[in-house]
Amino acid sequence: MTAIYGHRGARGVYPENTLQGFLYAAGIGLDGIELDVVISKDNKVVVSHEPWMNPKTCTKPNHSKVSFLRRKNLYRMNYSVIKQYDCGLRGHPDFPKQKKIAAYKPLLSEVIQQVEEFLKKTSQPLPIYIIEIKSSWITDNELHPPPEDFVKLVLDELKPFGINNRILIQSFDMRPLNIIHKNNPGIMLGMLVRSPRTIRRRMKTLTFTPHTCGTYYKLTTERWVKYIHALGMKSWVWTENEKEDMLAHIKMGVDGIITDYPERGLEARK
Repeated sequence: MTAIYGHRGARGVYPENTLQGFLYAAGIGLDGIELDVVISKDNKVVVSHEPWMNPKTCTKPNHSKVSFLRRKNLYRMNYSVIKQYDCGLRGHPDFPKQKKIAAYKPLLSEVIQQVEEFLKKTSQPLPIYIIEIKSSWITDNELHPPPEDFVKLVLDELKPFGINNRILIQSFDMRPLNIIHKNNPGIMLGMLVRSPRTIRRRMKTLTFTPHTCGTYYKLTTERWVKYIHALGMKSWVWTENEKEDMLAHIKMGVDGIITDYPERGLEARK
């Protein structure tokens, strides 16, 4: 059965990568929730897609908009300052039905703790956490620490929860995946690529075969799904939001769909 995962929580319904979005996604019975992590100046693992304040959605503590030219590098900000910015009240221009509510960028530990407590309290199944490490060799020490330090901070944040069997770490950067596999082989890992045509080249930079391969849904055909399976990986597509596309990929045999509208994914799977 194709698994359905909430992209950045449920970006089509609630502000992305926020506690409200994750709790909503967890509460509707998804197989898991997807989120992104970056690092603050004081080495906190912050849940955020960009390593800066997004000028489309975020507002300064004084309620003024974030400048596009001065987007505020999170790696140069302490978390106590990051938390003062609101990234929910303005909504998102690409998701007009997204709820406009006050929301800040939470810590990874905060997300897991609140989701786990909520689901246990309501006697619901516990999810898989799909954690994307946002790094690139081009931006080492500028927007984030080098991969060795980045990985250590994330794993240290996860350790107290004892849920490695429900953690999958993925990245477009193959370096952190190699590091985790070498030192923590029990954690599930996923490679991300835009085009399936780059899979073979990326695989050559890895020392192992990942559990999953995530590809852009528009470029994922039945041929590529079979190819990924033949390599020994599960095929995931991102970020798929239309029910018709979901139905087509389910028929192709994809193992997972990451979507901004997880309820549509659950309906398609039925």
